Amino acid sequence: MKHGIILGALQSNPGWQGLGTDLNWISLKRSGGAHKIASFMRKEGWDIEVLDYWLTFTEEEFQLFCKQRINANTEFLGVSVTFGYKAQILELCIKNLEWFKKEYPDITIIAGSKAISDTMMLPCDYYVTGFGEFGLLHLLNGTAKITEFMGKKVINSDKDHPCFPQKDLQVRYEDRDHLQPTDNLTLELSRGCKFKCKFCSYNAIGLKGDIDRDMDTLYAEMKENYDRFGITTYHIADETTNDSTEKIRKAAEQIKKLPFKPNLTGFIRADLIVSREDDKKYLAEMGFWAHYYGIETYNEKAGRVIGKGMDRDRMKQGLIDINDYFWKEVGRYRSSTSIIIGLPYETEESFFEGLDWHLENFPKENITAFPLFINKYAEYLGDLFATSEFDMTWNDGKHFHDKLITDEEVGATPEVFPNTGLRPWLWGGYKNDAALPWSHDTFNWWTAHTTYSQMWTRGYMANRGLMSWDLFNYTAPGTYDWDSVLDISYDNYDVEQLDKDTKLHIQKYKNSKLNV
Repeated sequence: MKHGIILGALQSNPGWQGLGTDLNWISLKRSGGAHKIASFMRKEGWDIEVLDYWLTFTEEEFQLFCKQRINANTEFLGVSVTFGYKAQILELCIKNLEWFKKEYPDITIIAGSKAISDTMMLPCDYYVTGFGEFGLLHLLNGTAKITEFMGKKVINSDKDHPCFPQKDLQVRYEDRDHLQPTDNLTLELSRGCKFKCKFCSYNAIGLKGDIDRDMDTLYAEMKENYDRFGITTYHIADETTNDSTEKIRKAAEQIKKLPFKPNLTGFIRADLIVSREDDKKYLAEMGFWAHYYGIETYNEKAGRVIGKGMDRDRMKQGLIDINDYFWKEVGRYRSSTSIIIGLPYETEESFFEGLDWHLENFPKENITAFPLFINKYAEYLGDLFATSEFDMTWNDGKHFHDKLITDEEVGATPEVFPNTGLRPWLWGGYKNDAALPWSHDTFNWWTAHTTYSQMWTRGYMANRGLMSWDLFNYTAPGTYDWDSVLDISYDNYDVEQLDKDTKLHIQKYKNSKLNV
């Protein structure tokens, strides 16, 4: 049987998640992409093993694992990347992959990610982008369409070997995955997105028709993971979990049959749950009480521009009602709200007015914001990089946002950014040649970043509750349970205990994997 190994791990950003200063901090969520690929390839007759948390493995540990597993049937080593690696982690990855290629020159190294920009720095033979099941299979069968880009051999799955929508999305875990009862796994209820927000760079957007999975397999997947491993916690990977009321109704129907109550988190479109009363009911029945809302703006005019134009007063009241409903019906609730700084028609005043309202009404709930990013090379890289409508039209001369700025116009250079309180990754982004120095009547690239800085210097981010998608990093190690985790913030948790428990959680897995 042909054999392959897939390396999976998500590097987290400790700075804004309150996780200390360790630049190499690793998320405790099991690698969703790696396990999806592995499950698919096993159905195609391959023996595939996933190595989770591989970013925590030292050079010696990684080499030991490879020497234990590599055999005459091993044809590829895969690297599943959710976001690009940073700092010391990247250096270690490169060292490990270079060692692997020298030690096993005949084994193909393949990187998989949403966009090649996340994997370009890794020394691999091929780079698969997008939903990669079919792209990888075609590559290994010698039938893939390969595009050359900056000396890299790229397989654009979403364009040339699409794997969405998809009915069979069940992931099967193995004993050698060494799952622990408190682990967090990934589920897909559908693949693709029905919407087409103008700022979104997701490849599989604007899909028509039925994009849902076969829901009969949802029960089987969750029941098996519970019976074999005791798993009750999941992250829903759908771009919009409540894109269809019928989808979540069917999911709730299956989940209610389970002998346990799960804890679910994921992306929720706020205007839909506000306008559709049944959405709250079905999400509550699913155990889906930790929501991540992409509200993007509390400015109604700006909302209409991006395709989210619900009356803001109705939206605000709806969010209050949702909060009350879930605390009453489920006994738990956590929301995280994402805001984009610098959308057309947004002003600094309206931005902070929205922030003030949010924090007044949801003092324990998390809110985060990011300056609007426009890729100035999008029209040239559109086939290989995920692009948005804003990316493609910002400077086309046909829209209100056709102005650019320079350092001279704002009287600033990248060197003075640290004095503003901006975080390094932001002012580093300003220096990035891919960033378009956009401008419109009320905001520009510079003022969006200084506004972000003010969120921190003016205390808007202090004492915020944990982000909805981050809760499992505190429950998986056993440091906090699902009730107590809602009472802590990034400013008042037990750092030392969490660090100790997290290391023990990962070490237990590593010991099992390395047979030590």
